[in-house]
Amino acid sequence: PAEQRDVLEPVQRQLAEVKQAQNRASGLLDTCPAGWEQFAKTCYFFSSTTKTWTAAKDFCANYNAHLAVVNSEQENKFLANHIMDNRVFWLGLTDMHREGSWQWVDSRSLSFSFWNAGEPNNVGQHGEDCATIYANGRWNDAICSNPERWICERSC
Repeated sequence: PAEQRDVLEPVQRQLAEVKQAQNRASGLLDTCPAGWEQFAKTCYFFSSTTKTWTAAKDFCANYNAHLAVVNSEQENKFLANHIMDNRVFWLGLTDMHREGSWQWVDSRSLSFSFWNAGEPNNVGQHGEDCATIYANGRWNDAICSNPERWICERSC
């Protein structure tokens, strides 16, 4: 009947508008901030300046992010592909709390790793307690107070 159609039409129109607005919003959520790169459902920031590991960790926190945590070989490759040949970047990986017990900044323990041959070796008087990633995707332990570039990550 016509009366039913008259009642339904505005409701359906409203529903269509809500759906459109939702699509627009999720489209916005799916993009990374300017200067961030997207991989899977995650946004990454590759710094062009250098900071100590702790300062880099704080920088990421200011952006509602954390230093990069590697969850898969694909993710590790993605990170490595964004690194120029002779550069290294901090990862969110440290054994500063207990020597030899490497932990990600999100508190997960290390389930797999891409250490370079002979690493982590904890060399030097004060040891090396923070992890960096090279352009070839291999990791190294370095002195946390070294100024290095860094990678932040956050979900889109």
